[in-house]
Amino acid sequence: MAIRDFRRYYIGQTASAFGDSLTPFAMAFAVLHLTGSAVDLGVVVLSTRLPIIVLTLLGGAAGDRFQRRTVMLVADLVRFVAHAVTAVLLLAGVAEIWMLVALQLVAGAGSAFFNPAAVGLVGSLAGKERLQAANSLISISRSAASILALGAAGALVALVGSGWAVLIDALTFLVSAFFIFLLPRALAGDRPPAGGGLLASIGGGLSEVGRRPWLRVWIVHSALTNVIVVSPILVLGPYVADLHLGGAPAWSAIGIAYAAGGVAGGVIAARWRPGRPMVAGMMSFLLMAPLPALLAVPAAVWALVLAGVAAGLQLVVYNVLQTTAIQQHVPEGFVARVTSVAVLGSLVGAPLGMGFAGPVAEAFGTRPVLVACAVVAVVSTGAALAVPSVWRIRREEARSASRTAAPSAGSAGASRTTPL
Repeated sequence: MAIRDFRRYYIGQTASAFGDSLTPFAMAFAVLHLTGSAVDLGVVVLSTRLPIIVLTLLGGAAGDRFQRRTVMLVADLVRFVAHAVTAVLLLAGVAEIWMLVALQLVAGAGSAFFNPAAVGLVGSLAGKERLQAANSLISISRSAASILALGAAGALVALVGSGWAVLIDALTFLVSAFFIFLLPRALAGDRPPAGGGLLASIGGGLSEVGRRPWLRVWIVHSALTNVIVVSPILVLGPYVADLHLGGAPAWSAIGIAYAAGGVAGGVIAARWRPGRPMVAGMMSFLLMAPLPALLAVPAAVWALVLAGVAAGLQLVVYNVLQTTAIQQHVPEGFVARVTSVAVLGSLVGAPLGMGFAGPVAEAFGTRPVLVACAVVAVVSTGAALAVPSVWRIRREEARSASRTAAPSAGSAGASRTTPL
């Protein structure tokens, strides 16, 4: 936080994270007030995620080919316009579902370009020696903003309507854009436009991932667990809460606990420097297993709240260690593209998992599906940890220290360096 440019970026992203947590709640009730249709709600929710899945590789290529500051600034302005128009339509009482879907597609496209570039920019702002601390601080702010937004969203929607909540989100994108605009035009590692087309850039990013077995394992693990563990919980969790735990207040308490766990995870990740970050990240995912297991019982709300804290903690630790590993072990000119591949791998199956969770639960029962989620969390993590390349990835500082401590190794030590 002592670095001025990182501090500016951090303030803007904290404001934006607060707005991002307001909009899903506000949009859900806006759609329900318009039509009362669960199908319409599903279409609007999908429209926010679909552009990220479809365009994230293109966004990663843009983040490596053009100046990241410029890409992020344009993306923030696009998202501001999309959310501001949405708010005006809702406040004027003329919004229709097709309008909301179209505007959410535009906003999602902005996110697809913003997020990969942001991962690369953080390295330029904080420096490699502070990457994990920087990523942890950003995660803490997102989790804390989510807690505040969850408390504010209900009051805003109930007292002044969904339109005002969406308008606040729109204004936070202006705040983010303002602080990004204050960043210097020439940042270390932030390149002017490079040669070659975007499709060629995408191919280069895929090739970089293909050369790194440890990264392929991480992407497959993220994809599998998002489809079979996380997505079913998002669908079946509210169902269990409504049927057995007293309804929305119980699920809201679990959600707040999840966000609080994210804050704790950010604090831990800021100070913890595991020598083998992939091993630590994979093992942290085991903290996800208690939540579906306890929902299957179902356990008391207090036990589920504790499981929610553990699940939120693992999410942030897992993501911070993954992001830092990419920033440290991938050439700087490929960070945005490799990040976009990782994001795509993580998200591409999530809608499928959400879509099938309900029908599968109807066919086999909610309890067996949730038990299967817990089992897959453990088994998939064990399988990932059995891959040798997962254990070969070392923390950059630890690797540098070991080289310094053994200067007599000379060229022999260099020849044993694991290819990344």
